[in-house]
Amino acid sequence: MNKEDIKNWKLEEIIDDIVIIDELSQDYVGRILDELNVPTTNHVTTNRAFTEIDWQKMDNYFKLFLDNEGEEELNERAFRNSILSKKEKLIIIYGWNEPPVKISTKKFISDWEDFMASTQWETIIFSEDLELIMEVSRDYHLHSNFKIR
Repeated sequence: MNKEDIKNWKLEEIIDDIVIIDELSQDYVGRILDELNVPTTNHVTTNRAFTEIDWQKMDNYFKLFLDNEGEEELNERAFRNSILSKKEKLIIIYGWNEPPVKISTKKFISDWEDFMASTQWETIIFSEDLELIMEVSRDYHLHSNFKIR
């Protein structure tokens, strides 16, 4: 896939700042979760709280609600104060027709809400070294294997 094939509004907006790392997000995320031996759920549901990762089986599990009116800056500060800010790059998984992309962590933190909205509040995000994992469920919860406060 080439950058010209990108159709996502946020990715188009920052096209010169992204690196495409694979052809299809869903294939990529499946391979990475398998490689990392991350427990996954075995069912598909329309439940807005559904996650692809079985967070209850993770060694470290934290959860943060992202949709409190007026807390956008508070959430940005929480990202900035977390271990996430120590990572240089992030990998964001997009929907079926978009590739997974690598972006700078600083760019993500400063515009986290647009990134989440551009995935329709349903994504998995990895640090480039694959140590940190976050997943957003459609009920606006951010699930992670590290503390964000």
